[in-house]
Amino acid sequence: MKKLLLVLSIIVIGITQSKAQVAWVEPDPTDVTKPVRLYIDLDKLDPSKDHNVLLQADPGPFYIWTWKPFEHPATSPKVNGLGDKPWQNSNDLLQMTKDETKGAKVYYYEMTPTAFYEVAASKVYTDGISFLVKPKNGGGYGAPDIKSEDINLIINAPRLDKGSLYTFPSVYLQDEITTVIYDNAIEAKTTMQGLNDGDALMYVKATVEDTATAVRTTIEPAKFLKLQDNPKMTMKKDASGKFKIMMIPSKFLNIPSGKKLIDMEITVRKRAYTGGADQIDEKLKMKAGCQ
Repeated sequence: MKKLLLVLSIIVIGITQSKAQVAWVEPDPTDVTKPVRLYIDLDKLDPSKDHNVLLQADPGPFYIWTWKPFEHPATSPKVNGLGDKPWQNSNDLLQMTKDETKGAKVYYYEMTPTAFYEVAASKVYTDGISFLVKPKNGGGYGAPDIKSEDINLIINAPRLDKGSLYTFPSVYLQDEITTVIYDNAIEAKTTMQGLNDGDALMYVKATVEDTATAVRTTIEPAKFLKLQDNPKMTMKKDASGKFKIMMIPSKFLNIPSGKKLIDMEITVRKRAYTGGADQIDEKLKMKAGCQ
């Protein structure tokens, strides 16, 4: 019965997350050397922000305005805006397409990230993609802005397997159960192989955002060199050789009221730590879903 309830809980988490998403990339994981779509659901924007409300009321068409992993200069044909007041004259090349199969106000922009931004794939994966959505005339210059909030998408690289460090589910909610898994049985680094129960300690650094001010700060339940002093950072080894920590992020991280989880960066080290040989080479940065 407990297993059934856990499965049902995971299904509900997935459905809730899907409904709550403001923006996402397809496919995910993403091969950034091939065409992808950046999606946004205007109906899911925060209605407490005036610029979002103005955008939702606008009939369109809509355009992306993007600056990361690279912002094209005024001399580029892919520059965000044209003329003396670029914010009021979006580039027609950046016009988005409506996709009513996904929602009444869902729009996407299709691109091949490495070609569009003219950067290496590694930079897309490292920096992610940042953009906002606006009508051709976004106001400004003394008038109210008409735009979405800034969207910052983490781009997950495709891989043949999960690797040695991953979470389940892969995108998590701050108030729902998630499990961090370290598969020591497939660890490639010889100095980290064959760990016993109690030897693997998890380090996590989380980014949280103040829902009122949008100011972001970080939370560390324990500093990297002090993990052994916090018992909850010790991973439990199961019969298959996997080390696990099951948690509800908001409680595990003690996220203050009024703050929301943005992402978590996770890695693993030995209890007896003397240097870089006693930690895995992988750092896992996972994004949180919307509540």
